[in-house]
Amino acid sequence: MNKRNLVIITLAAVSITFFYMIVELSFKADVSKGLIFAIFLVFAVFFALYFIFALPILIYLQRKIGNRDYSLKYFVAFLGGSFLIHLMVNPVLNEYQAPFVTPLWYVYVVSTALFIWLWDSAKVKVFA
Repeated sequence: MNKRNLVIITLAAVSITFFYMIVELSFKADVSKGLIFAIFLVFAVFFALYFIFALPILIYLQRKIGNRDYSLKYFVAFLGGSFLIHLMVNPVLNEYQAPFVTPLWYVYVVSTALFIWLWDSAKVKVFA
């Protein structure tokens, strides 16, 4: 693992955290005072999931494919990984609701794959 991969994972986690908070809070009229804590908690969960599951896929693809400038192979690999992870995590987070029932599940599957793919394809420079 190098610093660039850690920055990519962090940026993807920040992006999906804000996307998640916008989607979830758009349906609620009252926003509680614990919003800052909720943002950090959601970020920590997404960062951990990206670190545990997306980072190995990212490292493997960098070694095998190499060219990652908006490669469709990368996106399909991240989409497949995102699909499998959401299948495992969704029942725990959504009180054992079936994952294929709600359209929002598909939005989260595609968005988690899309954010990691976009940040990995971007020319992220790490100075340090």
